[in-house]
Amino acid sequence: MGNLGGYQTITTIVKSLGGPAKATVIVGSGVATGGYVVLRCAEAGVKKAVKASKAALAKRSAPCATKDQVFEVVSDGGDGSGLRLSVGDEYRVMDCDGDAVQIEVLGGAGNPYFVSAAFLRSVSGFPTESDTVR
Repeated sequence: MGNLGGYQTITTIVKSLGGPAKATVIVGSGVATGGYVVLRCAEAGVKKAVKASKAALAKRSAPCATKDQVFEVVSDGGDGSGLRLSVGDEYRVMDCDGDAVQIEVLGGAGNPYFVSAAFLRSVSGFPTESDTVR
């Protein structure tokens, strides 16, 4: 008997909409409109995500602007991971990705080294990201 209250409510709503045929059209169009809105919002979100992913991939796969360049160390410094560079040392950039740079210390042992671009800037004339054209 508890379901009769819900049944009565639905019957009253259907009557107020003009009967079962009109209620079906109204409810169906509301569901279709709601579904359309949901799909359009999802489509917009997917397009935005794809655009952001493409931009990130393009930046990541951009060539290293300083690759194969040789830099001279102008002040002593260590990277905190065991690499110690002294004035007059030279290193060649082998590759880079963002702040991570792979270098070869010319005439040094233990090559290659992975260091931060910030460390290289602190001991040599390594350019900032804004100085390099990507």
